[in-house]
Formats: sequence, structure tokens, C-alpha cells
Amino acid sequence: MILIADSTVLYSALVYRGPESRVLFSGSHVFVTTQSNASEIYRIVTEKRGLKDSEALRLIESMPVLVVENSFIENEWKEAEELIGGRDISDVPLVALALSLPGHDGIWSTDKDFEAVRGRFRVWKTRDLLCGKG
Repeated sequence: MILIADSTVLYSALVYRGPESRVLFSGSHVFVTTQSNASEIYRIVTEKRGLKDSEALRLIESMPVLVVENSFIENEWKEAEELIGGRDISDVPLVALALSLPGHDGIWSTDKDFEAVRGRFRVWKTRDLLCGKG
């Protein structure tokens, strides 16, 4: 299964090592995220968690996640903005990725803002991935 991963679940997997970590490191899925999301995780772990730059980079590089360049999603930006920009502008890059990546199985997120795209994409919660619902 190819899942587009939101920064909230990736951050939780890396920092808290709970259920999200079990999903991320299970080896059962291919995860893809945006350069914007990786940058957001970096900012949070350096500013709010106090990690040094080198520690933050090591943490991010430990993620079994493909990170796509922002240039890959730029053609879908306008449609993504129309779909979710009114709810949360920071989610636009992930929706643009969902629009740019054919054949994926949905978005993995606990963010309720993604309910706005549920009719367009499957939105997976962590518990669904742990229970094998699908």
C-alpha cells in the first residue's frame, strides 16, 4: 500500500514512539510525503523539542519515507488550495501530492481537516492501519 503521510503522524512516530511508530516502521507500507512536511518536522523538533540541527536531520533521515520535492507538486497546487486551503493552508502541499501521485491508497493523518477531501481520497487513521481495516 502506498500512503501519503501527514507531518502530524510522522512527528508522532518519531518523537513519541507510540502507535504511529508501529505503523511507520512496520515495513508494510510505502510512505510518501512532501519537502514541506519534512521541513515542518525539522522546524518543530529543533524549535520546540530543542534538538540540534544534526540530531534533527538524523531523526528525519531515519524515517522510511520518500520525500518529494515541492516542484513535483506545483502543477496541482491550485486545485489542492481549492480543496483544502479554506480549512488549513498548511495542508495544501499534502493534497497537491495526493493529486500528483496516481495509484496511491490514500492519506494517513489524524488531522480532522482532511475530512474535507474524504470524498476524493481515502483518509486513513492510525487505528485503521493497525487493525488492517481497508
